Amino acid sequence: MIEENTEKTLLNRIAGGDGTAFSALVDLYRNKVFSHALAYTKSYHEAEELTQDIFMKVWSNRGKLAEIEDFKNYLFILGRNQLVSAIRKRVMDITEIREPDFVEDLLIPDRQYDRKETMQYIQKGIELLSPQQKAVFTLSRLDHLNYDQISERLGISKSTVKFHMVLALNSLREYLHDAGPSAGILLLLLTVR
Repeated sequence: MIEENTEKTLLNRIAGGDGTAFSALVDLYRNKVFSHALAYTKSYHEAEELTQDIFMKVWSNRGKLAEIEDFKNYLFILGRNQLVSAIRKRVMDITEIREPDFVEDLLIPDRQYDRKETMQYIQKGIELLSPQQKAVFTLSRLDHLNYDQISERLGISKSTVKFHMVLALNSLREYLHDAGPSAGILLLLLTVR
């Protein structure tokens, strides 16, 4: 574990363009970033690419590093944004491949039934959430409120809203793991903002 003042020194050196300091930073955080990317992409190759992209983004924005108080949080947010972009791209690629058949699919009774069944499965998963997780998830993903609005409506802090959203998404991912790819894609569309 790196000490806070040592990390700050490292960030200041990187902000000044020090490539050796950047290599040290990559060595410190690479495995954690890669593991996080792999957990979401389930692809070694894609996780490698995302990890490289994340650190390239850090290097590209190195001028701002001296101002960062919590680098782990900064790296997490940067990583999350890269993952969301990659997942959106994957969904768009899937949609483009299937788009000519998409309208036709909607008209086929079997496909309509599959989608309805998948949505019912997702709804069952939502019902299994704790009352607070269910409220936060529903207000965010179905009612499209932001975390500030949810915080105000439920009378809880914004960080508590975020905490319950993470728990809800993790619970739903576990629940939907066995439902197949269509449930995963529908959940992805519900979770990506």
